[in-house]
Amino acid sequence: MYLSIVVPTLNEKDAPRTIKALQKAFGRDAEIIVIDKSDAAYRRELVRTGARVITQKSRGYEAALMEGFRAAKGSIISSMDPDGTYDVQDFKRVVAKVRSGEADFCSGNRFGTLHEGAMTPSVMFGNKFLTGLFRSLYHKDMHDGLSGSFAMTRKAFESIRDEEAYRAGTLFFMVELARRGFNMMDIPISYRPRIGSMSKIARAKPIYGMNIARNIIRFARDYNPLLIFGILGVVFIVLGLILGALVLAAYVHTGTLTEIGRALISFMLIVLGFLSILGGLLLDLLLQIEKILMRSKK
Repeated sequence: MYLSIVVPTLNEKDAPRTIKALQKAFGRDAEIIVIDKSDAAYRRELVRTGARVITQKSRGYEAALMEGFRAAKGSIISSMDPDGTYDVQDFKRVVAKVRSGEADFCSGNRFGTLHEGAMTPSVMFGNKFLTGLFRSLYHKDMHDGLSGSFAMTRKAFESIRDEEAYRAGTLFFMVELARRGFNMMDIPISYRPRIGSMSKIARAKPIYGMNIARNIIRFARDYNPLLIFGILGVVFIVLGLILGALVLAAYVHTGTLTEIGRALISFMLIVLGFLSILGGLLLDLLLQIEKILMRSKK
């Protein structure tokens, strides 16, 4: 058995069919772990599939996956959402990329073949924005940061085993693995309209998206401090220059320096901007030294 597949469920109508399809596709090469937070009747239906069913004790999608991953025994740790939107053959290709050693983490890019009605325009925009934010901050060429079809090596998972899951969907795993220097990629897959009930987070997706963005930026401070503090520094400097230009214009017009308060604020903003950039440079240097020391220990 080389593969562990964790399937998070919450009364998904298509889950039993998806589990059976995975069993047929991988046979004895894989263990299937269902991490469930449904009612007892639904859980009995899951047990009848022959998969190992674990009752979720935590809250949230990310925490559910971490519960299942910690119970997994395979050399490759993976997950596929059971809502009928993903194709098992596509998932096999995702797993194959990790098994071949091409990547430590691989996910399915749903924009490869996006079926009509599978993703609303607002969700598509949010996904592209969040993935683009991740790509620019962590320098990883990923195109779908919230895919429910992904796999990683055992080594990659062990590096984040003790991390407390935060609200970021699949980007939780991508951010944490990027911070640790693991290779990642995604491949085009097909994505179909959801079967059965609406997504459990559908009504709260704007708030969910804002939490994801906050976490991406929050952890980028440690991964790429020069970019974060550099952007802040440039913003402060630009604001200071604009304010200073207004003060200078007033002085030229009246011949008297009457806006001393604004002039001081302008000066402070410019100084703060340069200090922010300098701080980012120092933090980045320390981070690079730390990475070199970590590599030498390996």
